Amino acid sequence: MSAATTLLVRLVHVVGMALVFGGAAFAWATLRAGGPGRADAGGSTASGGDQTPFAALYELVFWAAMGAMVVTGVGNLGALGPPGPSGRWGSLLTAKLLAVTAFVLGSFVRTLVVFRLRRSGPTGSGRSLLAKSYGATAAALLVLVALAEVLAHG
Repeated sequence: MSAATTLLVRLVHVVGMALVFGGAAFAWATLRAGGPGRADAGGSTASGGDQTPFAALYELVFWAAMGAMVVTGVGNLGALGPPGPSGRWGSLLTAKLLAVTAFVLGSFVRTLVVFRLRRSGPTGSGRSLLAKSYGATAAALLVLVALAEVLAHG
């Protein structure tokens, strides 16, 4: 790959991760802060409204960004040369690929929950489940970013 292509591939990868992580952190904070029955500064306990349309939009952005990150991740590996399973780098790569696979499978479950709640209407326990799932998504992404940093910079 040319230097410009390599830079573009890495830029798309980093922007995708920023969208996925930032969206998960924002969704977690929004769902956690706007929970039903929470008192605001004035003492009102009004519900924060239905957040499932926002969650559904995040899911669409999430899967588009994940698709771009998978493609660009393969491009990044190709730019680094053929990886081998032996050695420290190969072991870390294997661990990251397994973690990404588990993350993607867990994300399928989260997406199914979002669209099921959107169809059936939000509940207090559903909102709590979504807040926890987006918090777990953000935490898992931090682990994946740490593994990526170790792989990229030794």
